[in-house]
Amino acid sequence: MPRPCVSLRQLHRAYSSLSTSPAWLAPRVERVNVSARSNGSFTIDVFHPKKPASPIIIYLPSGPVIPEYQEEEDRIISTLAHASEAAIARVNYRASSVHQYPTPIHDTLLAYDWIKENLLQNALTRPVPAAMGVCGELVGASLAVTLGLTECHRGQHRIGAVSVNNPIVDWVFAEDLPAVPASELPEPLAPEETAFPAEEDPMSMSQPASEPQPLPVSKSSKRTAKPPSLTAWQLHAENPALPTVTLSAERDVLFRKPEHFFDRFASPIHMFRSPRGTLIYPQSDDSFASQLPDFPLDLETQMDLNHYQTLDSTSPAPLELPTLIRCRAYARFYPPAGVNLDLPIWHVTTGEESPLMDQASELCKLLRRNIARQMLKSTTGRARWHDDAEKTQYESFANGRVQLDTAKGTGLWTQQEPDSTWKNDVEAVGFWMKEQLKPQF
Repeated sequence: MPRPCVSLRQLHRAYSSLSTSPAWLAPRVERVNVSARSNGSFTIDVFHPKKPASPIIIYLPSGPVIPEYQEEEDRIISTLAHASEAAIARVNYRASSVHQYPTPIHDTLLAYDWIKENLLQNALTRPVPAAMGVCGELVGASLAVTLGLTECHRGQHRIGAVSVNNPIVDWVFAEDLPAVPASELPEPLAPEETAFPAEEDPMSMSQPASEPQPLPVSKSSKRTAKPPSLTAWQLHAENPALPTVTLSAERDVLFRKPEHFFDRFASPIHMFRSPRGTLIYPQSDDSFASQLPDFPLDLETQMDLNHYQTLDSTSPAPLELPTLIRCRAYARFYPPAGVNLDLPIWHVTTGEESPLMDQASELCKLLRRNIARQMLKSTTGRARWHDDAEKTQYESFANGRVQLDTAKGTGLWTQQEPDSTWKNDVEAVGFWMKEQLKPQF
């Protein structure tokens, strides 16, 4: 059975009582250059521990959402290394207008391969199966979630523990999706993997309805509908430390096309459910495609056609952008059947005033649901509950594998004002990682 989840506050008190001095020696740092083949290269900073057999934690910086925070990132690394007594591999992934998605994902996966090949060695220089930790915040937390969901193969080097702060797990932001009554939501353009609405429990004994039916409305209840409660995105849109306008602007910089932020590796929440929005493309795209002949044309003929088309119009038509609309979301099962994955143990933190708080909460909810389902299937061979007692048993197991904590304000580690609790928060993550990555014989 997996090691039970220990409260971060309990670990922090236990390890803090053993520390007699706040000062520590800086770890030895080594910078390595990793080739991204035809896409240039990036660097990894390895902070070597005092003990050669220490566990490894992959740290993914916050990214361009919080720029020019190098000193703060260095303090995070030092605090994390001291508390965890682990080797820290900071992946300096590229994310900018020049290196847009999927470059950050590719850099992270290449860095993970390099770490497995070069840092996971025993005294005989032979690779040994080991569990690693990964942590980060904002864009780095998004990449850490993707890494934790995909690199957790049984019997191999794997990600065994994930700690993320204010993760961006869904780039389809709430502000882009106009409010629509549940009974009027359109279906996704493409059929989904399941018929279970994302909000319902797919392991329930009751079968999903073939089509969502609106609730009957009696004459006596014909009153003004109660407005929906505000989301964290709406409540904290103007938070000066993390305004939503900054998040939206960075998304436009990091993605070349709107459809790219629907990708499951970029928005890992979509591994557990379908997107809540869909893109409607302008009719001009279809009409242009219909004008092309079915047979291939040689280069000279195509150039002639293009030349005469330019003579027909005095100026080119303005480029039409696709429209993002809200649609129904359906549950997806992850890990999929037949894949040898075992989801790691998770700790997710967010801020009480963070616009990303709802994303963190939904991530934990869906992680627990799928961990419970995976455990149910591996134990009983079934994918549905038999009774309430069984449901409670497996949900309790999943709750122990996924922990959600909130901090005051935005809770960002890189916001290191005098009254901030960032150091205690990062120390707690280090102690938690140290406990979770202990060798198990």
